[in-house]
Amino acid sequence: MLRKVAHRKVKQVVKRKRTSYSVEQKIEVVKYVEEYGNNKAAEHFDIHHSMVGRWIKASLTWNVETNGKSKQVGSGQKAFFPKLRKGYMIG
Repeated sequence: MLRKVAHRKVKQVVKRKRTSYSVEQKIEVVKYVEEYGNNKAAEHFDIHHSMVGRWIKASLTWNVETNGKSKQVGSGQKAFFPKLRKGYMIG
């Protein structure tokens, strides 16, 4: 006896290419959120609404005087051997 098997459609997840945003872009999004809300900002800037929420939360701790070249606030690799980087010899 043959049994009928229900075929389900498999939902495929579309992965977006990772994009980095400058601090100025993030501030622009946060200002837009204040006027229109999270979901409207996410649609307008074509980013996920959860990212907008993270930026709003993080914006409370952003320093106004950030490095203009920096993509993320406080980003950058920290020195493993600070004395060596300053020109001191170890050993």
